[in-house]
Amino acid sequence: MKYGSLMGFMYHVGSCVGEFLGDEEKVDFIPMELSEIVKEYVEDSYFLDRFLLRKNIKKYIKNHLTSDGLEYAYPFEYDLAFPEDYFEGDLHVFLTNVLSLLDAERKSRIKGFFSR
Repeated sequence: MKYGSLMGFMYHVGSCVGEFLGDEEKVDFIPMELSEIVKEYVEDSYFLDRFLLRKNIKKYIKNHLTSDGLEYAYPFEYDLAFPEDYFEGDLHVFLTNVLSLLDAERKSRIKGFFSR
C-alpha cells in the first residue's frame, strides 16, 4: 500500500489528539503534544516501522511539494486532513517536525545503547 506506514502513523496521531472522538468525548480529552506522540510511536514500534515511516514522509514531500507548498493528496484526504487543526504550521511543517523528532529519538536510543 502506497504510504502505508505514513497512514498508520497518522491514524495513531489522530487517536492521540482525539480527532476521531465525538464532540461529547472531546470535552474531557487532553490531546498529546507531537513530541509525546512520536516518542510513544517509537516505543511501540519496530525499527522497520520507523524506517518505513521516514521513507514514506520523505517520498510524500518529494512527490507533492509545489511552489505553493505541500499539497494535500492521498493519504491526507478526508479522515487524515487534520494536522493543521492541532499543530502549528502547515502539512509540510508538520511532516518535517515529525522527521526531526524521529531523528532525535533515534539518536537518543543509539546514545543510550552505547552508554550501557
